[in-house]
Amino acid sequence: MERHTIGNYFNRMKSKASVILDDDHQTGELITNAEKKTQSAQSNSGLWELTSQVKALIRLVKHYRDGSYRHVSKKSMMLIVAALLYFVSPIDAVPDFLAGIGLLDDAAVLAFLYKTIKKEIDHYMEWEEEEQTIKPAP
Repeated sequence: MERHTIGNYFNRMKSKASVILDDDHQTGELITNAEKKTQSAQSNSGLWELTSQVKALIRLVKHYRDGSYRHVSKKSMMLIVAALLYFVSPIDAVPDFLAGIGLLDDAAVLAFLYKTIKKEIDHYMEWEEEEQTIKPAP
């Protein structure tokens, strides 16, 4: 019998990530679902850092998808998509409906992701900041 661990669930998401990343429609659905979940998670003030990290990843996926930012490896993009899939999945190692602890595993996955590809995420954030300086948001 398979143990229900964060690693097992995340590995399942990694196997789906490549297919989703190569399909514009599925990538769009993932973005929409992640944005919806960040809005609902944002109501919990203790999750501000988690939602801000997820929002940055969503923006990175959007920019990668539209071709405006491609300075990230395909492997890292697959990890980012897998982390977002894990985040939006209602069924993971610790189900999100468990009040107070349901998003802790999501935070653990994001912490792993940030530790693993920190340089690429930091590079994206710098690029994004420069872009906003050059072209301010309307």
